[in-house]
Amino acid sequence: MNIIEQINKEQMAAITAKRIIPDFGPGDTVKVMVKVAEEVDTSAKAKGKAAKKEAPKAAFRLQAYEGVVISRDGAGLAESFTVRKISYGEGVERVFPLYSPFIADLEVVRRGKVRRAKLYYLRDRRGKSARILERSDARAKRLNAAFKGFKRPKGQADDLTKISTINTDLEIQLKKLNVLRFDQIVAFSDEDLANLDDIMQLNGRMEREDWVGQARALVAEAAAVEAPAEAAKA
Repeated sequence: MNIIEQINKEQMAAITAKRIIPDFGPGDTVKVMVKVAEEVDTSAKAKGKAAKKEAPKAAFRLQAYEGVVISRDGAGLAESFTVRKISYGEGVERVFPLYSPFIADLEVVRRGKVRRAKLYYLRDRRGKSARILERSDARAKRLNAAFKGFKRPKGQADDLTKISTINTDLEIQLKKLNVLRFDQIVAFSDEDLANLDDIMQLNGRMEREDWVGQARALVAEAAAVEAPAEAAKA
């Protein structure tokens, strides 16, 4: 592997650690949550001194863009996909780099049944003739039933990096799947572990590094700290 391929692989890993990239293709309807930058005026006046103007900082808001994928192009870090939608009677297309840091989330809304890799013919069609049949085969059902995450637990989130082999990137990825607390990890079934291992591409790390055992020890440690405090109140 040359240096460029290595850098590309590292960049791809950094993006996939922060968000999940689902399996999708031409004909599928997707919803892309795009980060839109907005300038915020942060200029301030220092007391007793001349006013100093700071450079405006960018804030982001999320904007949903939903449409049909008409093509996927490129490979690796340079891969992109084109989404087409009808807005006020006019066809609008937008090209998104698959690994763009400005994509906050990517969701497959509906899977389409098509035979082509490029659906440019949709540009000349309107109404019923532009509709795409929904896929209902075994593969579509399997993809639609794919694991998407856990139910968000109540209570304050724990610092998951206290588990020795979880770094910040893994913690971000776990939180996107609503894994926020040690007691969740302790209660994981074999199926939960298999789902997480598959979607996060951990290659058996959770079991090998005993995340459940480490989480159980942290829960017991927290309970031991709380018990004396409750006894003192009594």
